Amino acid sequence: MPDPCRVIARAVLGLAIWAVATGTVASRVGAQAPSCDGRDLEVRSLEFVGNRAFRSSELARRIVTTPSTLKRRFTRFLGRRYCLDSLVVRTDSLRLVKLYRDIGFTDVRVGLAVRLVAPKTVAVRFTIAEGTPMRVDSVTVTGLGSVPNADRLIRGIGLRRGDRFDKILMDASRDTLARRLRDQGYPLAEVLRSFETDTAARKATVEYSAITGPRARLGQIRVRIDSSRVSSTHVDPNRLRSVLGIGVGNLYRERALEGAKRGLYLTDAFRHVDISVDSASLADGDSLVTIDVTATEGELKSTRVSAGWGNLDCGRTQGEYSDFNFLGRLLRLDLTGRLSKIGTGYPFDFASALCTAQVTRDPLSDTLNYYVGATFSQAALYRLRYVPTVTIYSERRSEYSAFLRDTRLGALASVFREGSGRWPMTFSYQMELGSTVAQPTFFCGVFQVCEVGEQNRLKERKRLATVGWTATRNTANNLADPTSGHVVRVELRHASPAVGSDPTLQFNRLLGDVSFYHVLFDGGTLALRLRAGAVIGTSLALRSGQKTVIPLQERMYAGGPNTVRGYRQNELGASLYVPSGYSEVQVTDSTSYWRANPDTTSERVVPSGGDNVAVANLEMRLRSFFLPELVQFALFVDAGEVWNRKQAGLGGFGTVKVTPGVGVRVNSMIGPIRVDIGYNPYARPAGPAYFTPNPSDFDPSFELQLICVSPGNALLVHDARPQQGGKAIPPTQEAGVCPATYRPARRASFLGRLTFNFSIGQAF
Repeated sequence: MPDPCRVIARAVLGLAIWAVATGTVASRVGAQAPSCDGRDLEVRSLEFVGNRAFRSSELARRIVTTPSTLKRRFTRFLGRRYCLDSLVVRTDSLRLVKLYRDIGFTDVRVGLAVRLVAPKTVAVRFTIAEGTPMRVDSVTVTGLGSVPNADRLIRGIGLRRGDRFDKILMDASRDTLARRLRDQGYPLAEVLRSFETDTAARKATVEYSAITGPRARLGQIRVRIDSSRVSSTHVDPNRLRSVLGIGVGNLYRERALEGAKRGLYLTDAFRHVDISVDSASLADGDSLVTIDVTATEGELKSTRVSAGWGNLDCGRTQGEYSDFNFLGRLLRLDLTGRLSKIGTGYPFDFASALCTAQVTRDPLSDTLNYYVGATFSQAALYRLRYVPTVTIYSERRSEYSAFLRDTRLGALASVFREGSGRWPMTFSYQMELGSTVAQPTFFCGVFQVCEVGEQNRLKERKRLATVGWTATRNTANNLADPTSGHVVRVELRHASPAVGSDPTLQFNRLLGDVSFYHVLFDGGTLALRLRAGAVIGTSLALRSGQKTVIPLQERMYAGGPNTVRGYRQNELGASLYVPSGYSEVQVTDSTSYWRANPDTTSERVVPSGGDNVAVANLEMRLRSFFLPELVQFALFVDAGEVWNRKQAGLGGFGTVKVTPGVGVRVNSMIGPIRVDIGYNPYARPAGPAYFTPNPSDFDPSFELQLICVSPGNALLVHDARPQQGGKAIPPTQEAGVCPATYRPARRASFLGRLTFNFSIGQAF
């Protein structure tokens, strides 16, 4: 019998390939399709034949004739019906001819065929004979004799010798050249274009003539604040002038004016901003131009309070207060407070009904999580196009089953820069005084640090200093639910004594994430995400020897609603186990082997994470037949692995886990409410198992030691020994590596292999 995992995965992939392969599936941007009445002919299909310069989906978006929606074509009664207009379809042929001639195909011919395929139903086909395109023989630019660095100015403007004679690209090149001139100090710059064609030789010559006008610098900068919608003006015009990022004497640059406008919008203190050049100062031919800045003031203070629920956060709440003109200097102050784990975390653990059983069993979620922070930001700094931000905060946060980070005091300074090539960048420096706590099993199994004293050394409150760099490119058409475009994000982080960190907290971390979105058909979107990362820690000298230690909060994890949905949060990759009991195999009166049987004991899973992670997600999002604007379905296949490079027995990249699934999303004011069900056919990975003796049973003057109880382990345990007049000396175990031989029982039933994920927002 075939594996259900493979069957579901193949079905999802096959559906995705089918949708991409059918050229008839395309969204209609701007197409005003003819409406229907009972006597009209319905357009069942729209086909293009012979097209090479354009994809069929591109041509479909350029014409008016539109086929009925996919739901209509399949069900005959759901979805929208579009019909044939004989005049419009002939005009579409002319539209296609013009489109091809504009890009150099002067001999293009377009044929039209309308075929009856059923009663009152037709198929429309356009047959395109593109012909041989006309090529550009030469491109010349005149009028730049007095312009500094003219060669750099015309470099890469678009249209070049040998290119197809594309009139659209020719006009775009003219506009690019004019914009570059205006960005180099020529506010009156204009560029004229002309061309000559030789139809017999299929060649064209193109000439651009630049009229630069005088080169200018900024003179007077006049600022006016419109306070008609508020009781009085709160923003000082002089302060607004000081944060513009432009000043008297600067070379006129159109891009600098746009940046100043964007910077004022970033303050959130203004409803509308307009920055323009006084036409009178341009008319007299003076080398100084006057800039007019008009800003409409908005509300300068804002308060927001929200509450919610998460399957890993239980109850949670957040409050924010913002002052967009702090101290009257156009500084922005944001005060933020957050609480989570309400219901399982002390002191609000009385409301346990708010929490899932999954969270209440997590020993790291037994204390309230909080965040209190104050953030100061400035729209411009020292007349450069940067956005500096400083945050001072205190927080406690836990990562499910992995670690608890307690930061008494932290500070984060960052600078956002609008980079060239549409790659905005953020440079940051972060300093924290805090501690990170994990279960004793984690330290023993991952770092082989099993003595309580050495574990406490790793848990001590220390100084962590990190420098970071993040670059992002985002062309997605929607932040909450994109359907086209892509998002690329690269992050680098470094911590060492050279930047102020404690010697025991050193690492280098690289994480990359790229997502692609593509419209497949009416209401369908194909989403693909690839994510990979690695972290390198430092070696520490401990009593148990040299250990490579990576700060727990910097380790890589996967599994959960936003990565591999067939696994619970953080549980992809190697795991450690804490069984509820064990059996003793007596060797002598005082020594024995402690071994747990996974068939007779339950266990608590401790995800170990790793220093490498790789995740891939493929998801098809479909609008539902009923309430299509509200409900969306999804088919997905997730794949990934978390592994350690050097530690044997704690995972490897040899086997990538693949988990298919289905999901539903319901649109809301706070984003799509998402339920995903992932199918996981895999048994839990084998790992080390440890038993933690109860400290209250033993003399506190002796250090407790975790006891390896993995099946088949050969590490002798010296039993607890009574003390005269006091508690017993705790048991000790011989030194050695705890074998990864504990494997929990496989989930036998189909329902037992399903993982349910509840969250808000798309997975990526």
